[in-house]
Amino acid sequence: MKVKICGIKTVEEAQLVAKERPDFIGVVLAPSKRRVKLQTVREITDSLKGTGIKVVGVYVNPTKEEADAGLNEGGLDYIQFHGDESKEFVEQYKGHAIKAFPSNSELSYSERFDFKADYILIDSPREEYYGGSGVTFNWSELPLETIDRSRLALAGGLNPDNIAEAAEQVKPALIDVSSGVETGGEKDPDKVRAFIKNIRGGHND
Repeated sequence: MKVKICGIKTVEEAQLVAKERPDFIGVVLAPSKRRVKLQTVREITDSLKGTGIKVVGVYVNPTKEEADAGLNEGGLDYIQFHGDESKEFVEQYKGHAIKAFPSNSELSYSERFDFKADYILIDSPREEYYGGSGVTFNWSELPLETIDRSRLALAGGLNPDNIAEAAEQVKPALIDVSSGVETGGEKDPDKVRAFIKNIRGGHND
């Protein structure tokens, strides 16, 4: 089960989080209070070279130029598509793609998993903005018997207190968290450590 800590804003924050050895770090390039510039993304990706940690750029309905710049100029390993991107658009990035859907998407789960992305991320219900609302949804609604759990990513309202239950119940391939490991809007190393420990059963390796 892989772990992604999202919403990283600075090199310093990336280095703090990297000490806890997540599999992925996420940076937001879509409209958000956590949005960063491409130059900052490059600084973050450069600072993580040699760590084995993959960097994911979160976009909402990017142009091809924007997504390509993220990979080429920003040094991203993956693009996370968090908008209404088409299957054809996402498929261009096969091998480097995560496609996110709100749990209340109008698409069926089989339609969502038809997207040729490395991971299909199911997030909390979409409200005013694209992206999760930071609240949990009913994990039991996931049709776990029929979807490809080897590509399932879970997000939305996860934190150190509920992650063990979510991991046990859903057993996704990837777990994604942002606000659930923050204190006062900033990443909290103790919460990041506890979150990862509660997934990995007490050992961060």
